[in-house]
Amino acid sequence: MIHTTSRLLVVLCALFWLAPASAGAYSYGNANTEDIAVAFNDINAKLSAGTPDWAGAQAAYDERKAEMGSHFGEQVPKELDAAFAAKDKDRVLADMKGVLVLNIERRFKYAKEGFSDYNQAKLLLAKARATFEALRPHMAGKLSDEELKKIDGQFDTALTALGNPGLFGVGKQESDPKLFEATLQEIDDKIRPLFPFEGGTITDDAGEEAGAASSSPSAGHAPMEEADKTNPAVTIGVLAGVVIVGGAIAWRLRRRK
Repeated sequence: MIHTTSRLLVVLCALFWLAPASAGAYSYGNANTEDIAVAFNDINAKLSAGTPDWAGAQAAYDERKAEMGSHFGEQVPKELDAAFAAKDKDRVLADMKGVLVLNIERRFKYAKEGFSDYNQAKLLLAKARATFEALRPHMAGKLSDEELKKIDGQFDTALTALGNPGLFGVGKQESDPKLFEATLQEIDDKIRPLFPFEGGTITDDAGEEAGAASSSPSAGHAPMEEADKTNPAVTIGVLAGVVIVGGAIAWRLRRRK
């Protein structure tokens, strides 16, 4: 009985310790949305209306302009500025599609570099997929339905290749970094030629080209910096477990009396 109670106390302490760590691990933002993709959809909707809303489209672009320059080099906003100034709808939308491809490549790059961090790599992959979904409607006539389904399958393959660390080893699945990198490369090779953006390069937030100079995998995606906020669902789940275990301990101690 003493040994059982001791083990329960250890589990209880572990759950208290795990609560903030688990919640923080999921506090990078909504995995199903990508700000640059949202901006593209907004710009596209405003410029594709019967009467193009150039003021609205400009505002949506301006909101992400600095981010684009930081991530992809100053040539990108310079080109987009010129396209907006000329009020050339086709040029603006073509440029923005090129930016989405650069964004997919950026997410892929840091997912590969941060592969050992399961939560971050999974989120980066989800962000890349959300960007791809914004591009999907514009791939008609460029890729067949079968090719698009294949890309969907490749995203699923990449997710599986990430493996899963499990919880306390339960549900653990081995990762496959080589398959992960090869699959992302296949996706990129298929998408990149469709929407080229001349002069765009992935850079870090200081404006330098990302690569060997980047000291960490997260250097090029500042908008995803971990926040202090916690995920309520994770926190509630963990606290519920704490209450249940605590109740079990109290019940056992009362029975001993």
